[in-house]
Amino acid sequence: MVPPLQTLLDLEFSPRNAAVRTARDATSVVVPALSQERRDDVRLLVSEIVTNSVQHGELGSQRWIRLRVESGDGKVRVEVRNPAAVAFEHLARSNEIRESGWGLYLLENLADRWGISNEAGETCVWFEVDQER
Repeated sequence: MVPPLQTLLDLEFSPRNAAVRTARDATSVVVPALSQERRDDVRLLVSEIVTNSVQHGELGSQRWIRLRVESGDGKVRVEVRNPAAVAFEHLARSNEIRESGWGLYLLENLADRWGISNEAGETCVWFEVDQER
């Protein structure tokens, strides 16, 4: 039987720019047994997803962004949720020159697995990184 994932972090933030740094810093403290390179990947991906939620979500002052980090079975799973339909741009191509819109490209290239779901009025972007790569 596979052991359940252990929750390391479960936080809600107001949808403000400061949430990006707070989420990134909080994640770096709790991510277990990852190489420095993989911790940096997780921090970057958290920054990208939370930034997208802050910038593109229709989140008023009474709304929230939820960050959940779990670990177990040789992987770290991160979920970023918010109560709005957040639009994600198409995957950027590596040869494109652009200032923004790289979030999904980075997920595709840095995460071992990732996805987006829209259920019960929430958008959830999640990714997993294996502890050993």
